[in-house]
Amino acid sequence: MALTAAIVLTLPHSNPKINVTDKPEKTVSVSDQTPQQKYSKPATESNALTKTSRGITPMNPLQGDVIKLGVKDSTVTVIQKKLMDLDYLEIDEPTEEFGESLKLATELFQRKNKLPITGEVDAKTYQLLLSDDAKAYTVSLGAEGTDVQQLQERLYELGYMGKATGYFGTDTDIAVKDFQKRNGLFDDGNVGKQTREVLYSAKAVPMSFYLGDENKEILQYKQRLYELGYLTAKPSGKYDNDTVQAVKRFQENNGLIADGFIGPVTKDLLMSSDATENALDIGDSGDDVTKVQTYLKKLGYLKSVTGYFGSDTHNAVLKFQSKNGLGKDGKIGSQTIAKLLSPDAKKWTGGTGSSSNGNNSGGSNNSGNSSQNNNSGGDDDNGGGYVSPSVEQLISVAKSKLGSRYIYGAKGPNSFDCSGFVYWVLKNSGVRQGYMTSGGWAGNGRYKRISSMSSIKRGDIITYNGHVGIALGGNQMIDASSSQGKVRITNITSSYWTRNFVCAFRIF
Repeated sequence: MALTAAIVLTLPHSNPKINVTDKPEKTVSVSDQTPQQKYSKPATESNALTKTSRGITPMNPLQGDVIKLGVKDSTVTVIQKKLMDLDYLEIDEPTEEFGESLKLATELFQRKNKLPITGEVDAKTYQLLLSDDAKAYTVSLGAEGTDVQQLQERLYELGYMGKATGYFGTDTDIAVKDFQKRNGLFDDGNVGKQTREVLYSAKAVPMSFYLGDENKEILQYKQRLYELGYLTAKPSGKYDNDTVQAVKRFQENNGLIADGFIGPVTKDLLMSSDATENALDIGDSGDDVTKVQTYLKKLGYLKSVTGYFGSDTHNAVLKFQSKNGLGKDGKIGSQTIAKLLSPDAKKWTGGTGSSSNGNNSGGSNNSGNSSQNNNSGGDDDNGGGYVSPSVEQLISVAKSKLGSRYIYGAKGPNSFDCSGFVYWVLKNSGVRQGYMTSGGWAGNGRYKRISSMSSIKRGDIITYNGHVGIALGGNQMIDASSSQGKVRITNITSSYWTRNFVCAFRIF
């Protein structure tokens, strides 16, 4: 998703950075209402296909027609494109059906442009939508709704706000302007596309400690990072490069945006009993992974050292843990690394270690017939019918949400937008990956980049211009679609998807 996104958090009630005076009462926005509240009469087969009195002529709101929930007409495609151009909808393939996501986008457009909020496209809404006077989607002073709530939750995470209320009042306005100033943006208090992209990226500058700062509070957090295994040297009170890297690793492992800053949410989780200890796992890369692979190879559990932790490394670790009497989770935690580095670590005696084509699982072994790896970590399936259990778990989790409602900015568990869906599925499949927009996915360097659609495999994350989905194989993907208003399975060989393809990423 190239636009807004939800940060689903449990907000504490202490230590606010700003004394928030935004309206605290519960607000009900167009997206807060239940389907029964929002849609008084669901579309049926008969009313969805109703033609105008002009027969097959496209409907025209300027001539008295009203485009509303359930209508199927070519004019809907025109409305959809304009709403996408103005950032009220995520970019998606064209549709002629006016579904729930289009209704919600229309409500947001009407809210921003001070029209009666009906969710229906009448003459006044249509005329303004097609004009040069149509205002693009932004969130600003006076707005209220779940999109405001999501914005405030992210500002809280970065330390700019004390709590979220769902109402954009003066405190939110101050927080937004402060964020824009610190991040080199025009500080007008309007949260548009550019501000949202920075806000939900790892580059967002928070209200936090900065490189070179030194105090007792920093020492406290570094000691906790040391206890959890994210720092290996005795902590000092200085916020240095090692601290930044340790915080990023902690954030990645705990499903937060990995910006390397200790904001309120990172602080709360770091000091809680829910904090996840440092453990190398699928998707990790770097010197730590290289060192672990070197030892695994020396002991006969792995055939190649690549610096990327993929399915082969995962399988090799499982075998090592089993052989050495450790709990089997396929991750390199403190106990596993201690055993791996010890002089009494047992060697693998069951045959050739895990090879770079990934044709093995758990404690099995692969003797011979290994092919050269074709990713940055050498952990991959070879297209011969075997798919690692991790991929199948990912697909199973994704399919469990088929039919779930599309809501702009949602991250689950029962409603999603495209990037929120990918984030939720990865998180619930055991992949430690912080939230990223579709733009963030397109620019990430953590996973192997796939540049050709013909090379996409089951379980890959596919990025398009303004969209992201999960490959199922057989030229299909599962995604949260704004045009269909739900999580669905679709074919990726259409001209729309091939034209808007950016790249894919191999997770396993």
